[in-house]
Amino acid sequence: MNQIIFYLAFAFGTFASSCFLYSIVIFTQTLTVVKGYSGLVFFFLFLPFPIFFLYTGYLLDHYSKKWVVVSFQFFLFLSALLLGSATWIFESYPYLLLPLAFLNGIGMTTVLPGRMALLREVMESHRLVFHTIAGNLLLIVSFGMSPLAVGYYRESESYTKLFLVLAAFHAVSMFAFTLLKTKRTEKPNLSPSDIPSLTNHLKLVLGFLKADPVSKQVMWIAVFSMLALGPIQVVLPKYVKLELGLGELARGSVLVFLGPGLFLGGILTIFFHHLERKGFVLLLVFALSSVFFLGFVPFYEAKATSLFLFCFGVTGGILSSLMPAILQKRAEDGLRGRILSLYTVCFQFTPAVSGFFASVVSDHLGSFWTFSGLGLCFLVISFFSFLRYTELRQS
Repeated sequence: MNQIIFYLAFAFGTFASSCFLYSIVIFTQTLTVVKGYSGLVFFFLFLPFPIFFLYTGYLLDHYSKKWVVVSFQFFLFLSALLLGSATWIFESYPYLLLPLAFLNGIGMTTVLPGRMALLREVMESHRLVFHTIAGNLLLIVSFGMSPLAVGYYRESESYTKLFLVLAAFHAVSMFAFTLLKTKRTEKPNLSPSDIPSLTNHLKLVLGFLKADPVSKQVMWIAVFSMLALGPIQVVLPKYVKLELGLGELARGSVLVFLGPGLFLGGILTIFFHHLERKGFVLLLVFALSSVFFLGFVPFYEAKATSLFLFCFGVTGGILSSLMPAILQKRAEDGLRGRILSLYTVCFQFTPAVSGFFASVVSDHLGSFWTFSGLGLCFLVISFFSFLRYTELRQS
């Protein structure tokens, strides 16, 4: 029963978060502001990650993970509630979306790695890798299905009701997390003076990565592979609506093909997660994802975009399932929260940067040149990584 409660809380929370990220981007694109403003809002959603990640990781390592997750998920609930209850204010004063996005980002800095770190206190230790992959599967499916869910709801309802529903989902998730029974572990009594500085945090994490080249290379692959996600989240929805001329539900129907691809990729990972050479698979799949990225735009056909999104989703599902599983297994107990927090920064903040710059480039050069240029860059990076990262390739 405890495991069912965890997965229900995880599912409601991740679905609400994914829908919020997609909804705030398309909501911003309806407003008349400066060029690339939706990319700037997207950037502010993830700006707190590099600022706070080591401290939130430290909280997860030294305090009750359950209550840390519940506390920070309140920021996600509050941001959705504010946007839903005062939508007209944000329409009149669009720049208020920047601090709201930052508030939501503060919650995500801890909630995303916290849910994964909480697995160790809820699940059996000998099945930790399996449950990590299963939890990550819920995350990527929620992300992939959010465009269709939001598009379907937006066909008949306003943005106000949409954001209020997402706030309610977060409330349900928070309540479910409070019901969890976790394993009792010794937590040190700390005074403010005992908390290490940011420099000491960073030295500990970088020291681990220096001693373990495989984990370091996984972090780099997380950065490189997630560069592609920014343009997909910011530029592609705009391309589908404006250049393909589709409405909300039709746009969601095109973009939703990423979801089944992510699901299939996660399922495939479960079947071969016991293989010894996970690193080799990781690098090979990264190269394939770069090829699929090149096919999103040049055909100017909705079916072609959906097909390549599905294929990209398969590779993305494998990548995003294998990376945290490898890190979860290799990181030591006292450092796992901070390692997963750093991974979350790589996983989440990189798309924010690439999404911002891609939105600016797209507004000036168009979607075709944006996706073509970035796709070629990703292909070169993936080829270089396969040749250069010997330890990961052999692991």
